[in-house]
Amino acid sequence: MKFKNYKKLSFVFIFIATLTACEDYFGDDINSNPNTPLVVPVTARIAHVQLTIVDATGGMWSLFNNMFTQQVEGVERQWDAFNNYNIQPVRFNGAWQDIYENSLVELKEIEAQSIEDGNNHFVAISKVLEAYTVMMATDVWGDIPFTEIALGGENIAPAFDDQATVIYPAIKSLLEEALALFNGPSGSVIPSSSNDLFYAGDVDKWKLAIHAILARYYLHLGDNANALVQAKLSFSSRADNMGFEYPGSPNAAQWYGFNVGREGDMEFHPTMRSIMEGLNDTDRLTIFDKTFNSDHPYLVDNYRQDLITYREIQFIIAETSSDDTEKRTAYTNAIMASFTEVGFDAGAGTEYSTYIANTDVLPLAGAPSLVQVMTQKYIGMFVQPEVFSDWRRTGIPTLTAVTGSDGIPRSWDLGENEYLFNPNAPARDAKALWKRVDWDN
Repeated sequence: MKFKNYKKLSFVFIFIATLTACEDYFGDDINSNPNTPLVVPVTARIAHVQLTIVDATGGMWSLFNNMFTQQVEGVERQWDAFNNYNIQPVRFNGAWQDIYENSLVELKEIEAQSIEDGNNHFVAISKVLEAYTVMMATDVWGDIPFTEIALGGENIAPAFDDQATVIYPAIKSLLEEALALFNGPSGSVIPSSSNDLFYAGDVDKWKLAIHAILARYYLHLGDNANALVQAKLSFSSRADNMGFEYPGSPNAAQWYGFNVGREGDMEFHPTMRSIMEGLNDTDRLTIFDKTFNSDHPYLVDNYRQDLITYREIQFIIAETSSDDTEKRTAYTNAIMASFTEVGFDAGAGTEYSTYIANTDVLPLAGAPSLVQVMTQKYIGMFVQPEVFSDWRRTGIPTLTAVTGSDGIPRSWDLGENEYLFNPNAPARDAKALWKRVDWDN
C-alpha cells in the first residue's frame, strides 16, 4: 500500500531532468531524439531520490514505526487491523520498492555516473544518501540485499546480506568515504540550490550530517563513546537539520496527505497522551492531540520532514555523556528545540520555562536519568521514525502490546513481491514482525 497521490514533486523533477538533459544531446547524433536523452544528468536525479527518501520517512516509516511505539493509533478501516498487528506482507511492497528500486538502485547509478564524470561531491552525496537509506531499511528488516543491489537486470534475485557483518560495516564505510570526498576537490559540477534539496550544496552542512548519522549509527550498536564523539562533531542548531520543507498543497507533506485522504483512520495515541498529561506537558499536547485531518496544527501541508535533527543529537549527548553538566545542558537544549519545533518561542516564551521548572522533567541539580532523557526524546520526536529504534534499544517508555502474547512488533515483514519473486528471500514467517534485528538485544 502506498500513499503517494501527493508526490507530484517527483514528476516536476523528472520533467526538469528531461529539459535539462536536452542540451547535452543536441548534435551528438543526428538520428537521436534530443527530447528522449539516454542518460538523465546527476544534477536532476539527486533531488528526485532525496524526495523519495523524505516521502518514505514521513510516509510508511512514520506510519508504522510511530504506530508500533504508540504515538499514533490506527482506529478505522485497515489501520484498525494494522494497529492490532494484523499486517500482511503486501502492505510493505510500496516501502520496499521505494527503498530499492527508487532509491538504492538510483543512487548506485548516480554514484557510478558521478565517478565517471569526476564530480566528487555528487559521489559524496550519493554515498551519504545510500548509507542513510540502507540504515533506514536494515533497521526495520534486519538482513536485506545490499552487495548485489546494483546489478539490475544481471541479477533480479539479489542475495540477502547479514546485518551485523556486512550491512552495518558498509554503512560506516560509506559515510567515511563521503567525508573524505567532501574534504577534497569537488569536480567540475558542484551541488547547488538547484539540485540539492537538503543543503543547497553547502558542503559544511553535509559534513555535519555525516557526523550526525554516525552518532545514530554508533548508538544503535551500543557504542556510547563513539556516539558521543560523533554527536559533538555534528549539528549545533536547528538550522543544521537534514530534511526538506514541502511547498504545500497540492505538493503536500506525507502526513497531511494521509490525513486528508484517510481522515479518521489514524489518531493521537492514548499512551502518549497519558505520558504527556503525567508531566503536565499541556502546551505541546494542545498541538499534538488534535483530530488528524487537514486542520491539524502540526501535521500541516508544508510540514518540514527532517531525516535527522539537532534535537535528536542533543538527546544523544544527554544519553551518552558521563559529565553531569554536559548531560544537563544537552537535555535542556533538546527540549527547548522540541518546543521551538512545534511553534513556541522557546528562548523567550513561557511554555518551555514553565515546563522545565517541573522537577519530574528536570531535577533541581545533577543530570537527568536515562528514563527522563528517553521519555523527553519520545515526546520531542513526535512522528519521527527513529522513536521505534530508541524504544527497541532502551524499552523506554514502558509500552503494553495492543493484543496477543507476542508483545509489540520489533521489525517489519518483507514485501510480498520479495517472497514471490526472489528465491533468495528468507522463508515466510508468521512471526516476522516480532523478530529482532541484530542490534536489538
